[in-house]
Amino acid sequence: MDGTEGPASKNGVPKDIQKMFAEGDLVVYPNHGAGRVTGIEEKTVLGEVRRYYVVYLPDAELTVSIPADGDTGLRACADEESLAKALTLLRADATQMPSNWNQRLKHNREKIGSGEISQVAEVIRNLSAYSVEHVLSTGERNMLMKARQILASEIALVRGTEVTEAEKLVDDALRADAKGGAE
Repeated sequence: MDGTEGPASKNGVPKDIQKMFAEGDLVVYPNHGAGRVTGIEEKTVLGEVRRYYVVYLPDAELTVSIPADGDTGLRACADEESLAKALTLLRADATQMPSNWNQRLKHNREKIGSGEISQVAEVIRNLSAYSVEHVLSTGERNMLMKARQILASEIALVRGTEVTEAEKLVDDALRADAKGGAE
């Protein structure tokens, strides 16, 4: 952090500071997961030269170009402390969600779209807990799978492990919650 003041988001980064990334930086692209900036390039689009981050998403084996200007939601990967907090969130009690499936879907889509690791963890925890007593809609099942993929990809990239190991950490955290609730 460069000491610039501004309203902070939940992950501690001021919202009014446009983060500049460099080649090699680990980043998270909301709705897609974690990746590494493999380059920065300029492209001419509609006669205007624009800068783009080239990001490789190893979990999806996909390379995407993300505009470097504007609010794309791209953020730096969480540090170890934030990862630990997200895994702890998975163990916490579920929070209230809207009763209507369509409203739940919108509510959770906004959380995932925020790009914040804690919000993604909440979606996983809440939908997992909800699915124990209710049938998830197809959209909610897909959302739960996507949220798990996003969180696992970030854990794997930050910790330098395989995604399967990160998925096991997520599963273990969710199981710890189930054991704690049953006692």
